[in-house]
Amino acid sequence: METDIPLRDVMVHEVVQGDRELNVMEAAKLMKKYGVDSIVVLNNGEPVGMVTQGDMISELVSKDTTPSTVKLKDIMTIPLITASPNDRLSSIAKRMATERIRRIPIIEEGKLMGIVADVDILSVSSEMNSILTELIEMNVEREILGRGNEGEGMGQGICEKCGSFSNDLVLKDGLMMCETCKEETEREVE
Repeated sequence: METDIPLRDVMVHEVVQGDRELNVMEAAKLMKKYGVDSIVVLNNGEPVGMVTQGDMISELVSKDTTPSTVKLKDIMTIPLITASPNDRLSSIAKRMATERIRRIPIIEEGKLMGIVADVDILSVSSEMNSILTELIEMNVEREILGRGNEGEGMGQGICEKCGSFSNDLVLKDGLMMCETCKEETEREVE
C-alpha cells in the first residue's frame, strides 16, 4: 500500500449526517436513501458522534425498541475518532485497525470534510497492487527480452515507439522496436 497518500486524496466528500436530535427511523431512511451504513451525528453543526447500522441493530432491534422513539444522541458512538485531511493513509489504516473501527470522519478546523472507510483503503491498496503488478510484468518482460544484444531480434510484442504489434521486435536504444521504427531511428542518427 502506498504510504504517502494524504486522506484528502482518498476520502469520500459526501457524508450523510444528521443532528443529534434526529430519531433513528429518520436516520435509517437517510442512510438507505444514500446507500451508506453510517451517519455522522452533529451538534450545532459540529461532528460529535457516529451511528452505524450495527448500532441500530444492537440498540434497537435486539431490545425491541421503536426506532421513531430513540434519538441519535442516545445510541451514537462517542467520543468520535477523527482524522485530518493531511494524515497519511497507512497511519490511519493502522489506527482504524487498533481502534477496531471501519470508518473515520475527516475533520479540518472543526468542519466535517469527508469520511474514509475500510473499503476506501482496500480499493486504493488494490489499485496500487494492480499497478505494481503491471510494472513488474513489464520489467520482467523487458529483462527476459533484454538479455539479447542491442539490435538482435527479441520476439513478438508491441513496439514501444509506434505502438503497433510486431512478430519481430528488436532492442534499440533501450526500447523494444519493430523493424520499421528501428530503421527510422538509425536513419535519424545518420
